[in-house]
Amino acid sequence: MTVTNLYIKRKHGAALEEVTTFAFDKNGISGGIACAPFRQVLIASRPILTECGLKPGDLRENVLLEEDRLYDLPSGTVVRIGQALIRLTFHCEPCKQILKLVAFDRIVHRRGVFGCFLNDGTISLGDELVVTEQKFEPIPYAVKERIRWFLSKGNAPAAAGQLIEAIGLPSSYARAMPRILEKFLPVMR
Repeated sequence: MTVTNLYIKRKHGAALEEVTTFAFDKNGISGGIACAPFRQVLIASRPILTECGLKPGDLRENVLLEEDRLYDLPSGTVVRIGQALIRLTFHCEPCKQILKLVAFDRIVHRRGVFGCFLNDGTISLGDELVVTEQKFEPIPYAVKERIRWFLSKGNAPAAAGQLIEAIGLPSSYARAMPRILEKFLPVMR
């Protein structure tokens, strides 16, 4: 699994900047926009892009690999790309922007895999992805299960917006989160 393209998102809504290498640390990609902890890097597959008639960068990915088995790796798997140790967290949900380019049924669970950096270093074009022996607890993909998993850890933030950020959901969940939380938390009267 070889890195064929690298991108940095410098500003929300702006075009991605294609680069030959980027630095990272435990907070995300250096020079990139701040991301939720479980969404620091988006890794995608070139064969899936081709199959869907998309171009590199269309999925807003940071790392594009020449491999389609990426999506078979379970959440919690730790991979090495260049100097990076990355904990794979969950598949990226197709957003409105992506659904303008490709049908939901063609891209769901294939847009990319999010991950978080476990160390500091660089990733460069031509680096190989290697699956390590290290594993973390899997993070559920389904929203309700992810919320349940996160709340079971006992360190949930008080505000719905902070919870959305902490578990890596898109900000579009802000309006629905209070109703979702009512199902998990006892109502205080």
